[in-house]
Amino acid sequence: MMSRKSRTARRIDRRASDRDPAPRVVVVAEGRVTEPGYLEAFNHIHGDRSSAILDLIPGAGDPRAVVERAIEESGKSRRDRLGGRDSVWAMFDRDEHPRFDEAKNMADGNDVRLAISNPCFELWAILHYRECDAPIDRHECRKTLEKLHPGYGAGGRKRFDDPKAIESKYRDAVERARKSLTRREEEGDPGGNPSTTVHHLTEHILCLVARSKRKG
Repeated sequence: MMSRKSRTARRIDRRASDRDPAPRVVVVAEGRVTEPGYLEAFNHIHGDRSSAILDLIPGAGDPRAVVERAIEESGKSRRDRLGGRDSVWAMFDRDEHPRFDEAKNMADGNDVRLAISNPCFELWAILHYRECDAPIDRHECRKTLEKLHPGYGAGGRKRFDDPKAIESKYRDAVERARKSLTRREEEGDPGGNPSTTVHHLTEHILCLVARSKRKG
């Protein structure tokens, strides 16, 4: 005869197996190292795999190629029974890409969310340490980040995965990014240099984590 403890364990196992998997956050990134490295570190510190599954697709190419791949991933999600809970993001830089505006317009019409930095992702990293509200090019961004976080350029690796900054300075970075976006809009140059929307992606991940905790 099965014990009461065994019957209880089976009921718990059955409920766990019936539970829907966590929603996926699919990020198609232009870069192969810097952006994925940051998101992996951020997810390790702030994320929760039971709340959201981060699915990174690095090195997808220029903005147009990134969005095309993101549209492909969005199509896969729509065909999935639970795909309606997933989100697909295209993550790329303004830089000097000739197909930048074309990529943005494609994303807007295909359920692809954007995490864009102008001029480059390193701006978002800088905002963890200080304000950056004057026009800046990608070379100056990288030099500035190397001074703020020497580990970024160590061995030519170009990784921003400073755990202390990502954990304790993240909220400062979000506030600075929001202010920067507001200033560009006030100047009549929405999304202009310098600005970033990377925090739209990271805040979405945190929102999923908080929602999961509220559900218990």
